[in-house]
Order: sequence, then structure tokens, then C-alpha cells
Amino acid sequence: MKNIEHRDAITVAACQWLLSGGLTGAYSGPDPGPAHDLSPLLAKEMGRKDISLSAAGAWFRQEQIVRPVLERLSEAGIEVWAIKGFDLARSVYPFPGGRPMCDADVFLDDDNRQKILSIFTQSGWSRGSPGDGIFNSGIVSEMKMYKHDVMVELHTHIFYFPATFPGRLPIDLFDKGRLLEPGLMGFAWHNALLMVLLHMLTNVRIRPVWWVDICMLCMKISKAGTWAEFARNAFETKLGNSIATLLGTASVELEAPVPGSVLEVLRVTDSGREDIIEKLKSGRKVPTLLNLRYLTGWKRISWLYALFWLVLTGQHPLRRK
Repeated sequence: MKNIEHRDAITVAACQWLLSGGLTGAYSGPDPGPAHDLSPLLAKEMGRKDISLSAAGAWFRQEQIVRPVLERLSEAGIEVWAIKGFDLARSVYPFPGGRPMCDADVFLDDDNRQKILSIFTQSGWSRGSPGDGIFNSGIVSEMKMYKHDVMVELHTHIFYFPATFPGRLPIDLFDKGRLLEPGLMGFAWHNALLMVLLHMLTNVRIRPVWWVDICMLCMKISKAGTWAEFARNAFETKLGNSIATLLGTASVELEAPVPGSVLEVLRVTDSGREDIIEKLKSGRKVPTLLNLRYLTGWKRISWLYALFWLVLTGQHPLRRK
């Protein structure tokens, strides 16, 4: 793992501040300035009311646009599951606006895919890329929904190309969830951390706020006493070494409370498939070829049709963003 530049003094100080309780006036790190990823989180500490009010206003507006569709989902007896910032902003940070995010990410149970898409559409949301057929077939795991200038990403898998995932997602992923509001759930803490780590592994650049996410979730897992559940589920992904590298960095450099026994368990796993992560990060055609390699049956045929269409049109709408 590289990305050392993103664990700067501000990120380190912010993590230590939050892990020690996040008390007002207790932050002792450098001033992040308006451009840093953690500026909204530290705005109150720096006396920057303009940044604080702007972040709070952006969060409130996004919430008000998304909430009606969540209420309709709840009325239909359906739930979606918040992941990453859309969950953590309201559940582990001192205040929602302190966790900046560009869009709202939600995970859905595949059995309710069509119902959820219909409710979003009926609520005035427009569908974006990559298209119904490719999403509904399971070739890609993401559908973007838009209303005004707010975007919600619907996910059926943490990897954009599910067929490239080396192992399996947690068997208890939809168990023991946390109710965030009607129609919206949060994963159990150990699975929330695992989803954050898997997302980080497929990104070339790691944002400072993701390190804060890790630290805060590690503290929640320690209090819940569910590190054994995390280790089991992380082991099953077959990406144990890569996950251990991220957690080891958070433990050593950011003082995240990660048990050494968990790191030991994950570091001895060698699936022989962790190189998929690096391949997914490099080259325009690698994700496409990897997905084709691991698809079987009718999904492979569907994918070949999609590739034919890309060649014919000269477009690349399926590339993971």
C-alpha cells in the first residue's frame, strides 16, 4: 500500500482527537484550511463558521431530497442499507456535516432490486448509467439515481464488477442492522468496516476522511466486542493480506484500536487472488477483461454483447468510475 501522502499531520491529529472523545477545543493539529478533505470536520475547532454552515446546509439539503423516497420504501416494507459516508456521517461522526460526501451510497438486497428501482422512479428520480439491462443482469453492481443535483448510488455488491470479487461477502451482511431512519438501515459495525475497507482497496487514491472512517469504526467494533465476526468475514473475502495492510497502517500510524490477533489471522491468508485488486486499479480494459474471465453462462453472453456494443459505438460507459 502506498498513499502515505494522505496520512498527513491533519489526518493523524483528527483521528487521535476523535478517538479520545472529540471534545470541543481538544484538537491540537494543524489548521486544515478550506481545501482539505477534513475541513468540514474541523471547521468548528478552527472557528470557521462559513465552512461549518456550508457543510451543514449541504447535508440538510441532501437529506431532505432523499428522505421522501426512504419514507416510500418504508411504507412498502422495504429497506435499503446505507454504506460509507451516508451511514457514518450520522452514526460515528460528531455531527453529520462533518463527514463530507459527494453522493449517497446505499446497498440493496438483490431480491428487492426491481421494487426499489420502481419506487425511486415513481418518486421523481431519474436513472443514470450504466443502464437497466447491465445492472439488472448483475454484470455491474451499481445504478446511479438523480434528483435535482443529488445523486444516490444503488449497489448490489461492493465491487463494481461483482464477478471479479475473489471471495464472498459476509453471510450475516443483512443481520443485526442498525435503524438509521424509516426505510434506511446501517450494517452491523464489523460489516460496516469491512465494506469501507473493500471500497478503499479498489481506489488508487485514498481520501483522508476514509482513514477517519476506519478509526471510528474500529472503536465501535471494540465497544461492541465483534472483532471475531469481523475477522471471520474479512477472511472469507480472500483479501485478508490487503485488508490487514490497511488496518495495520491505521493501528500504527493513527492509533486505531485494532487487535493484533486479527491482523495475524488475516496476514496468514494467501488466496493467490489478491493481485486482482492491483489489476482493477490499472488500465482501462483490465476490469472488463477480468469480469469476462470470471463470468459464466448467460451472464458471459450478455457481457460479450455489451463489449460488442462498446466497440461498435466507440464508447466506454461500463468503465468503473
